[in-house]
Amino acid sequence: MALVRYLNPEHIYIRCPLDSKEAALEWLALAVAQSGIGIPQETLRDKLFEREETMSTGIGNAVGVPHTLVPGIKGLHVYVATLKQPIPFDSVDGKPVVVLIGLFGDPDTPGLSLGALATLGRILRDERFVDALWKASTKEQVYRLLREREGKRES
Repeated sequence: MALVRYLNPEHIYIRCPLDSKEAALEWLALAVAQSGIGIPQETLRDKLFEREETMSTGIGNAVGVPHTLVPGIKGLHVYVATLKQPIPFDSVDGKPVVVLIGLFGDPDTPGLSLGALATLGRILRDERFVDALWKASTKEQVYRLLREREGKRES
């Protein structure tokens, strides 16, 4: 799946000064609501926290992938944030998170979200790649890194 197809470069945020998992989820809900997706911040927040109660979305290797299906969303929307400092995220490997990739999908097409999660699982295994994402200083660098990594995976 071409993940960058669903990522608007304007939905990439660099060096966000967040200090906890809860703050990160609150911030992500606000950023998504303000991006014009048409869903209230409170709804997005509630869905993110509900998902986290099931199981942490800290997938390991310093990456968190908060994701949820939200009625009213069409298609798949991807948001990327690098953090100013590592934050605890109840990750499967116990390590803090430095990169967040938020996925917001349509409950009527859950296959899009599942495909995106599978793609992320593959491309985010490489510690050097995650470190490069975290150290990127511009939105354009993050977008280019993701696009290039996906290109290598698909070839």
